[in-house]
Amino acid sequence: MAPSAFVRHGCAIAPPVSRSALRWLSTEVRTNYGHDASLPSAQVSPEQPTLASVAALKKKKQKHVSDTIMSLASKFAHDHQGASWTKEHAIGANGTLMKPSKQYAQFQRIQRKTRALGSKVEKRYVPAELISNPAGPEDITLELLMASQAHMGHNSSLWNPANSRYIYGVRQGIHIFSLEIIAAHLRRASRVVEEVAYRGGVILFVGTRRGQMEIVTKAAELAGGCHVFTKWTPGAITNRDVILKNQATKVVNHLDNVMDGFDLYKGLARPLLPDLVVCLNPLENYTLLYECGLKSIPTIGVIDTNVDPSWVTYTIPANDDSLRAMAVVAGVLGKAGQKGQRRRLQDASQGNVPWNMTPELTRYIEKDVQAAVTKRKEVMGKIQSNIQGFTEEEQKLLKSKDRGVARKVTEDDIVDMMGEMISQDDEASNATVKPEELPPTLDTQESGSPDKRPEEIDESTLLQASQQTTKVT
Repeated sequence: MAPSAFVRHGCAIAPPVSRSALRWLSTEVRTNYGHDASLPSAQVSPEQPTLASVAALKKKKQKHVSDTIMSLASKFAHDHQGASWTKEHAIGANGTLMKPSKQYAQFQRIQRKTRALGSKVEKRYVPAELISNPAGPEDITLELLMASQAHMGHNSSLWNPANSRYIYGVRQGIHIFSLEIIAAHLRRASRVVEEVAYRGGVILFVGTRRGQMEIVTKAAELAGGCHVFTKWTPGAITNRDVILKNQATKVVNHLDNVMDGFDLYKGLARPLLPDLVVCLNPLENYTLLYECGLKSIPTIGVIDTNVDPSWVTYTIPANDDSLRAMAVVAGVLGKAGQKGQRRRLQDASQGNVPWNMTPELTRYIEKDVQAAVTKRKEVMGKIQSNIQGFTEEEQKLLKSKDRGVARKVTEDDIVDMMGEMISQDDEASNATVKPEELPPTLDTQESGSPDKRPEEIDESTLLQASQQTTKVT
């Protein structure tokens, strides 16, 4: 070990650097303060400014800055006077010659155009936008689903193994839904809602969690259905005759116009059952889904990773805890229902009705028609009873279409009628009854003499009789 080194705590320490080595490694500035400034040997090298000159230069700059600030650039015009201000310079890679004034004008123009560049941030998410203007089935994108956090599930320890087909993976202990599966199931559910609305079905939207009231009501308004945003009343489907007995019912035609004359039916009709139920939170509405299963009512439900997918008919795997995701799902289904309603009304206006009446309403209408037919028969029977006592020929005359119109009688008809009357008188004269005992006849009254024979009737009497016969017929 070198004699200059020593040991401290068992470690060898290197010797200190000598003073000569430090001077050799550093740069030494030589300053001569004792010589006269007039001598050539006493002049300071221009490359090595003195501390006094540096301090003076700094003070001068500070004074200039302070004067400029205090005077508000009053000497600006004086500073830019001279040939350098009016001389053209080559600007840019092309070497375009421009004066400083033109350069400054170009600078101001560029600054005006680029002043707001990057300072305005477009607002991507507006909470009320998904409710006032929801997305349709054709507007579903993976970016929209991811932005609404529809892909996030629950902790991996809370999952239901039946949802493994919907799960993409696990990130930081949280299950992640596959965005492609969410989009496919949402589009399928929208087609179901559209077809039910097209066939005039009743759609019920249910969302009982906090914040889902506005979402559910808007979706029901678009689809023309009903909504429930409070706690579900158990038995509203299975025991609807008792729970919903005071609810009003209306009868509409194929154009959704309310029809009159069904007061008796509306008083006796049973409450309607929904044709489709859309549930946004199945965990809190298991009773509703169970009643729908008892009555064979199809259901659409949002299934999170901790929900049993067998509770509903058509599943939509998504995050049911996100209001934004629920707004997207309900808006898409509401838009689909609106499209189905529009198609149905368009076809109905052309005479093509895609739905049938309920069996209860059909039986009521048939019963009403039968009662009307029976009433008509009774009225016609009363009319028939007023014409009893007439012969068949007289009834034919009463029922004839030209009733009340005088018929034309020819001379041959009059002669035939007179011949029949004469033959009847001949038969009466051949009888055993004497003429004096016979009652006065029409012929004898018209002739004016009861003892006058039929053969003695003159032509004036025949003419009067023919006129009377024509009026009667």
